[in-house]
Parts: sequence; C-alpha cells; structure tokens
Amino acid sequence: MGIDRKARIILIGGIPGVGKSSISGFLASNLGVDIVLSGDYLREFARPLVNGEEGRILNYSVYEAWKQFGEFSKENVLKGFHEQGRIINRGIEAVLRRAINNGESLILETLYFIPEYINDDVLNKIIPLYIQISNQSLNAQRLLQRTQYTHFQSSGDRLAEQLPVYGIMRDYSVEQCRKYSIRVFDNLDFTKTRDDILKYCRGE
Repeated sequence: MGIDRKARIILIGGIPGVGKSSISGFLASNLGVDIVLSGDYLREFARPLVNGEEGRILNYSVYEAWKQFGEFSKENVLKGFHEQGRIINRGIEAVLRRAINNGESLILETLYFIPEYINDDVLNKIIPLYIQISNQSLNAQRLLQRTQYTHFQSSGDRLAEQLPVYGIMRDYSVEQCRKYSIRVFDNLDFTKTRDDILKYCRGE
C-alpha cells in the first residue's frame, strides 16, 4: 500500500481504549501525515495557562468533572464534559484552522468530540469521525492491553473502572455525530476498523 500525499485534516473522537492513538498512527503512516496530536496533551498544555473558573474545571479528570456541579448524575457528567470540552475545543478549532490555512495534513485525536463547538467553516473542510466500542467488556479489555502498544506507563485499570462515566460522554458524542452526519466506527475488530477508516479517509 503506497503512501498517499494528498493533504488531509482528520479529527478523530472517542473515549479511552477505543483505539484512537493506534489508528491515528496507522493513518499517519499510510497517508503520509507528519503531524499527529493528542487532545490529552492539548489539555495538559492548557491547564497551567487557564485561570479562574475555567482553570478549576480543567484541573479535574474528565470523569470527575461532574463534582463541580453537585451529586453524581448523567446531567452533571455532561456538564463537566461540556465545560472542559468548550475550553479544549477552542484550541482544537484553532489548530484545525491553522492546518486548513496552511494546507497541512494533520491528525488530531480527542475525547472531547463535540462538533457543536467547532464552527461550520472549519468542520466542513476536515474529515471528522468517531470511534466507539459498543461492547463495554471489550472496551475494558482494550484499556488493560494498551500498555503493550501505546500507553506504556498508564494504568488501564483506573480508566476501565470509569467506563460507565465515559459511556455517558460517548453516547452524547454519538448523538452529535448523528446530528452532524459524522461517520461512527464500531471498533470490535481492530484490523477491519483501521482498514475501513483508512479507506474512508481516502474517500474510497
């Protein structure tokens, strides 16, 4: 399979353990993309720079951001997700817009996949897609395995315990995908999914 040098800007969403990092690397290799960014690192970059109420909400892990709003509930989980996502997506949109303006290929993968926070003039010039694993047990298994491939010193146990919370965020992002006609890939078979996504990004 030869490298395709056509410029592409790809935004990949998904909760932890669905294969965002691995698939981003696979796409970069096969599409000749030199810039691959993680939303987690954008959040870490923003944390020391953002002050006040926004700074406080960013200091929480996303699965605990609901604590800013009271008792645990679906509504408060989504409030935390939205408040962090609103901040992070300002940076995501700026990065995407720069890539568009420069004609640079870019892959950006993020948990904070909330298309309503990205202006249409940007969203319409990129390839957005979302990855989920509909089987929660398999999602947990992949989290425990990822230390072998991409996150060598990150404990999957802690995140696997939070899958019910992440599931609330996933369901919201999938709703957003339906609203914006964005393709959702169910990563039950990793090899098939990565190949399907590559074909999708190539327009095949």
